[in-house]
Amino acid sequence: MPILFIMAFCAVSSVYAYGLGPSDQRSLVALTATNLVNLRTDPLGTLVASAFVAEAAPWMWVAFAIVGLFPVVHRFGNLRALFLVSTAQVIGTLVSEGLLAWQISTGALPESMRFLDDVGPSYVIASGLVATILYGAEPAVRTARHGHWLFDRVPGRWWRIGAAVGLALLAPHLFEGLGHLEVAAVGHVVAMATGAGLGLLLTWFERGRSGRSGRSGLGGAPSSVLGGASTEPSRSLVAPVRETLVTNTHLWF
Repeated sequence: MPILFIMAFCAVSSVYAYGLGPSDQRSLVALTATNLVNLRTDPLGTLVASAFVAEAAPWMWVAFAIVGLFPVVHRFGNLRALFLVSTAQVIGTLVSEGLLAWQISTGALPESMRFLDDVGPSYVIASGLVATILYGAEPAVRTARHGHWLFDRVPGRWWRIGAAVGLALLAPHLFEGLGHLEVAAVGHVVAMATGAGLGLLLTWFERGRSGRSGRSGLGGAPSSVLGGASTEPSRSLVAPVRETLVTNTHLWF
């Protein structure tokens, strides 16, 4: 999943940076921005497309995606990691844009803010960085699918350190304008909180599932494994006793 995301992001960024003129760039941003107008007309397409368009320093996000998304996928698996970051993208957008709509309705902000340009993968990557810092790269129950040359050679703590460094470098950008409840800053906080909360739920789910599988494994184990006596040794002990009884019977009768 991270490889596909990075490849798609690099492809879109290459077209944006080198294939489009300034006017076409503005049109692409206006078309994919998660603003109130686009969310009303095409919410699903806008939420997906906006994560692949970056107006400034697009290649910077590739490095942050590596330390923020690869460990989460190794930790939780592709589908659960996709669920975590996509939910963070959706909730971060809806909460921040909902707050903006309320501010416009009260007259605190002008109507033109409905066309706000808000694009980029920052919600996705910020939630992945937080999940990596909190829950690491190693799965709760390691199975054969978790074998990976990169994660087998780089200890889990270094992924957490890398994610922490990445988040620290991004912090000035992520939280800029938070005191004024600007859309991007609010969205980043909500996306990060969503990543932390969903990561905790997925961790609980993993532990519960591993506990149930462990109990079911014990329930189906043979009695010798559970500490009880096997039936085979008891048969071997009964046979000599039976032969002795038969012999004594012949002697007496």
